[in-house]
Amino acid sequence: MSTRPPRDAPEWPRFFYPGCGHACVNWAKNVFVRNAKLYELVLEGMWKRGEEDALAISSLLQDRGMGGSRILDVPCGIGRVGIPLAQLGYTVAGLDFSPHLLSVAAAKAKKFGVAGRVSLTAGSMSDLSAFPKDSFDCAINVFTSIGYGSEQEDEAFFRELRAVVRPGGLFVISGLRNRDYIVGHTAQNVFEESERLLVLDRYSFDVTRSREKGSWRFFLRLGDALKFAGEFPTDIRVYSPHELVSMLERSGWSLAGLYDSLLTKHAFSPETPSYALVAEAV
Repeated sequence: MSTRPPRDAPEWPRFFYPGCGHACVNWAKNVFVRNAKLYELVLEGMWKRGEEDALAISSLLQDRGMGGSRILDVPCGIGRVGIPLAQLGYTVAGLDFSPHLLSVAAAKAKKFGVAGRVSLTAGSMSDLSAFPKDSFDCAINVFTSIGYGSEQEDEAFFRELRAVVRPGGLFVISGLRNRDYIVGHTAQNVFEESERLLVLDRYSFDVTRSREKGSWRFFLRLGDALKFAGEFPTDIRVYSPHELVSMLERSGWSLAGLYDSLLTKHAFSPETPSYALVAEAV
């Protein structure tokens, strides 16, 4: 299969393709930084879902008397959850390591009239030192980036996050893939579809290391046709809830809720393909 970008599509950014002679880079940076203009289309197609997630998170916070609280959205991408939360009256700080996605988020905050309630910072999840201790009531990680690195990196992120969320504050993770389900349903192919883009996710699951290894294939929609835009390798650590809870507890959090999703808040079961977790800072 060719990995060369289409010659007749100059309106699209120049993509970085693994295997084209460049040194190998972290797969997440390859997608979200080097090819951010392409991934922007994925996030644009999920904007409506982001608004729904924002309403669900707001409901959760309102139930705890935390309406209008200070929220850290990490990573924030184009602000598809953080900006709707700002529209609901929350003060939102967004962090992302993609300069392009942050620039899109800034434009959207201005467009939706919430620039005064949204601040954006360029940086890595592994270093939250830009934020003062106990400066947030809640942190969110939606359409999760947990597992994109090593287990040690994930646990370090949880510790960093605990330092900037006040005692009694919350950490909301949504969209986690359930290892228990994957083990019983192997060799899956899934896709994300929007008005402008189709993304095929093909992977195999390494049971011994609990990692999904595969690729995302991007196709641009041009009328009724699809044009291949790039293929990017992925390597994601997938957790069972008990693994994630243990890591969080070692990092200063306690389990406050485990659901099939934030939207339904149905009880989690091993047959749930994905799940949402709410932790409280202790």
